[in-house]
Amino acid sequence: MRRRPSLGLSFISTMLLSAAWGQEPHPNGFYLTSPLTLSAGYDDGFISNSTKYTDIVTLLTGPTFDWITTTHRTTFTVDYQPEVEIFTNYPGFDAWNHAADLRLTHQINSRWNLDLGDAFYSTMDSTRKLVNSLILLPRGRFDQNASYLALVYHINGATKITFRVDDAFTTVAIPVVAGRLDNVTNAGTVTLDRSLTSHQQISASYAFVHVSPLSSYSPTSVSFAALGYSYNFNPNFLFRITAGSIAGSETAFNGSATLEKRLGGVWLAAGYQRYLGFFTGLTPVGGTTGNEPVFANGVTPNDVYEVVSARASGQITKRLGIKVAGQKAVNGVALNGQGIHSMMGQAQLDFQITKQLALFARVDHYGQNINPFFNQSLSRNRYFGGLEITLGKQPETDNRHGKIPQDSTVIVPPVDQPLDEKEEK
Repeated sequence: MRRRPSLGLSFISTMLLSAAWGQEPHPNGFYLTSPLTLSAGYDDGFISNSTKYTDIVTLLTGPTFDWITTTHRTTFTVDYQPEVEIFTNYPGFDAWNHAADLRLTHQINSRWNLDLGDAFYSTMDSTRKLVNSLILLPRGRFDQNASYLALVYHINGATKITFRVDDAFTTVAIPVVAGRLDNVTNAGTVTLDRSLTSHQQISASYAFVHVSPLSSYSPTSVSFAALGYSYNFNPNFLFRITAGSIAGSETAFNGSATLEKRLGGVWLAAGYQRYLGFFTGLTPVGGTTGNEPVFANGVTPNDVYEVVSARASGQITKRLGIKVAGQKAVNGVALNGQGIHSMMGQAQLDFQITKQLALFARVDHYGQNINPFFNQSLSRNRYFGGLEITLGKQPETDNRHGKIPQDSTVIVPPVDQPLDEKEEK
């Protein structure tokens, strides 16, 4: 019998949204916050039901339809982005993917802030869309609805404490997965952040995660604790390090070290992470965030990952942009006892013709020596090109789609992101 997702956060969200709607409306209006994208290319080695396929694929990614309304203390946003996949030789794989988000931020008073949100993702290609997941899945419907509620208390100008709860309901309609990723997940996190100087910040976090499978698998509970330190040498040179422990069926060390440097208009980043599957590793390039853990998606409860990552993102010239990301990982053990090694890489070049029109070329690689679900190696390569058409202006707010305020963690969409019960020794 399947369990329904927790209704606690849904009830709280409804009450708070009702309160927000009761205020005098000052809407910012309707925006298209990402471009319309049309691309086509060669997808070699994608898997469906343990069989490898190769085909020419056309992608039509709609703009993000974003509605924003604000008051003096409250910002409320709802957005939706569709994507259509069309296969030349295998029309049975044609799909319509969805991504929708709801976000409410409210300043209660000078010390208390409230932040809540809900995100829904439905995709037939989770390997491509869930950038924070190193579990490479065959084609099949991946659905997740995830919500969070965070209260931030500013003790003084240098110190704040965040209380956060997360709730996620995940179903994966892929036969070879056999329900192993269908679950309801709840997490509670407390994070203390303090600025030592204008260049140095420290943090301490504790999280408790409980996973209730929707199948016959046993529930899992995991505790997570970590200390973090970040040093900003200057606005263009950043360093972060975290260290802590994970306690569940086994005890494990976790930690990360990240270095970011901006050269001209391009941000470069490199790092090493050892972390539980529920918490992401490398922080976004060029964006300073706290050291608090981030709830992830598309993962199994007890995986410990060791990941080396590198990224580059920015403008080479006024018209030419670059996005490159790569990660190599040891992530768990397959059913036959073999260690799982994964490698993922993406590279994209953008050329801005006008303010409204850009061309791009993109190459992706996904490789794995053995997959934990269908016990065979995986090597998938994608070569795509296309154009982006900007259809509307951007809203003048830092809380629009794609912006993450420092006061809150966010449930990951997917990537950057975008990841067995045995730990690789």
